[in-house]
Amino acid sequence: MLAGCDSPMDLSTLPQPAQSLLDTSYVAIMPPYGGFNGPEGLLLGKDQLLYVADTRANRVVMLNRAGSVLSERTMLHPVSVGQDTRLDLLVGGEYVETNGDTVGALFRIRLVSHSADSAHRLDLAPIDTIWRERAHPRRRFPGIAVLGDNSVLAVRNGPDNASFIDPDARVLQFDKNDNFITPMPAFVTGTGTGIANINHPTSIAAFPSSNDFILVQSSEGVAYGALWMVYSSTSDFQGWLPRFDPARLEDQSADFIRPNRFTFAKAVVIDPARRDVFIADAEQDSIVKFNSRGILRGESFGRVRSEGLLRRPSGLAYFDKILYVLDQEQGILLRYRLSTDVPR
Repeated sequence: MLAGCDSPMDLSTLPQPAQSLLDTSYVAIMPPYGGFNGPEGLLLGKDQLLYVADTRANRVVMLNRAGSVLSERTMLHPVSVGQDTRLDLLVGGEYVETNGDTVGALFRIRLVSHSADSAHRLDLAPIDTIWRERAHPRRRFPGIAVLGDNSVLAVRNGPDNASFIDPDARVLQFDKNDNFITPMPAFVTGTGTGIANINHPTSIAAFPSSNDFILVQSSEGVAYGALWMVYSSTSDFQGWLPRFDPARLEDQSADFIRPNRFTFAKAVVIDPARRDVFIADAEQDSIVKFNSRGILRGESFGRVRSEGLLRRPSGLAYFDKILYVLDQEQGILLRYRLSTDVPR
């Protein structure tokens, strides 16, 4: 697995499942849920409902797990969705300023309100604007993660990382009351081979009951498409550090930090029970799975080793042993289950 570290990963090199009476692999549950137009963000919320950022259709859609649409909210080009323990939705989308500029923005949709008529209705719920990028209209927010204390990490991306002080690629921190704290200092913005370099981040997912998270990004200009960050609090330091670091000898053979493993890591989700990590590579039409120790799992699948259903996966969710995969190109939501969990 260490061969060819200077070129994008060849999916045919994924470990093959061990032969047994029943090989373990992910199989699609048919039919998929359709009706979306270029969707980019997916969430299975704490209310056990699905939320799709239906980007080109300019809406956020609420569905139950059977695929029935419950409500929707018109919003300009939504790309990311998160939810806190109050069941409020956090959405990354766009806002049109009074001068006509369209800028990236973060919104809060208050699903649980005092009005019985608007409770848990996307179309009727109150909405607040948390943040707007007025001075930089090309910036967007493709990823949102909510930590255990309801503080928020918002991934910001854009075309200009030339500024040392305020580059486009950042992870912004907000407290539970939507007050801006600071850009996260754990990352180095710009091209490079360091484990903490970010250039075009695309998504973020937090581990349950923890401040740890995984950030993914396009591999353009950087060596690592996925960064696993753990929170540390000591008398000398408080903040995030890489869980795996190639500078440490014991980490150099770690599956998770193989350079150039991904081409365009677009989405990430964490199984809250087993703490397995799933990463979608949009360019390779693939889902790569790691266990809680960062070991590559043989159930990874995609263009080479599946039935070829995936076309540019752009969002992931996981619940009750089902992996949900948003397909941006086909405008559908696919569901997968391990073959060992399929009823027979």
